[in-house]
Amino acid sequence: MHYLYRQLCDDHHNMQKLLDAFDRLLRDLTRRDRDPETLSLILDALDYISIYPDRWHHPVEDLAMQKLLAKDGADCEAIETTQQEHRKITAATRRMNALFYAVANDAAVERSRLMRASRDYLQLQRAHMQRENTRIFPQFAAMLTADDWAQVEEKLRHQRDPLFSSDLRRLYESLHHYIVDIYEPERVTA
Repeated sequence: MHYLYRQLCDDHHNMQKLLDAFDRLLRDLTRRDRDPETLSLILDALDYISIYPDRWHHPVEDLAMQKLLAKDGADCEAIETTQQEHRKITAATRRMNALFYAVANDAAVERSRLMRASRDYLQLQRAHMQRENTRIFPQFAAMLTADDWAQVEEKLRHQRDPLFSSDLRRLYESLHHYIVDIYEPERVTA
């Protein structure tokens, strides 16, 4: 298995953790006794979602899907839908950022509007990853050769995941600790 494919799979696993944390933070946001850091963590999560997937994850997927389109038997409909969703997710993330930055700046945002937009956003993200996991990634595994992945690799600049790689984690340290605490609560962090 090529390391780029493995990284895409790891990204989905990590993004699922982030979406679960985001969902939990949204529930916490509505509580009166919420942690004052909740809104800051939500903004960090949205910042991360707007940077890493758009600058590394989706471009790798798009390049790999271009390779798939040249293969006999490729599910072109699923590929085209997925590529369109990448643009839709980017726009939705920008809207979510705007809503939460408005909240952070004490602008009037109806709670029901904020929560509805957040639920729709989470649903979009999760449905997108589910489609990729069931309809796109199996094609990557079955149809793309080592040479195909090497050509994808040539077109990429080496970038690393700032949330789940240790040397860049400082940028998102609070968010990382929050996610680790959710998934590994018995682990004592230094």
